Amino acid sequence: MTIKQDQIVGIKYTAKANNEVIDNNMEEEAPLFFMYGRAQMMPGLETRIAEMNMGDSAEFEIPTEEAYGAHNPEAIQSVPKEHLAHIDLHEGLVLQGQGEQGEPVMVVVKEINDDTVLMDHNHPMAGQDISFSVTIDSIRDPSDEEVQQGVAAENQHHHDHNHGEGGCCGGGHGDAGDESGCGCH
Repeated sequence: MTIKQDQIVGIKYTAKANNEVIDNNMEEEAPLFFMYGRAQMMPGLETRIAEMNMGDSAEFEIPTEEAYGAHNPEAIQSVPKEHLAHIDLHEGLVLQGQGEQGEPVMVVVKEINDDTVLMDHNHPMAGQDISFSVTIDSIRDPSDEEVQQGVAAENQHHHDHNHGEGGCCGGGHGDAGDESGCGCH
């Protein structure tokens, strides 16, 4: 069956930027699960898998504007270092917080000065085209609870894969070079 709004989709994928693998779950036992049509994956990925069926595989390129958008120089801000005194800061550190509407946001520590810290609010993959090799591992209807919560049951109890905003598809919150997770937002 093709994918419909709110269905729970499990994908196996390899994601690349500039011909370098930035995320890959092909060798993992469990696929990445998400609720289709809820903006949990980057728009270009959802659009391209919409007509796929369970077991289908495809390769495609997602341009910057359908992935994480262009790098915005205005999204770089200087923050007083004293506001971050409780954090063990280093350049490249990715911090996760909440935006104005409560959505998860990430910032990357770009530069540490004597009194200020330069923070980049752009997604770490902003300004890059992302290429995918994707296989649809599963498609199923959601439970009433999943629809209400907007989260696949498979993601409600495991936190070993944080597919929020860090990596290519959107997960992880480690160092900038540690992009884990793929597809979100």
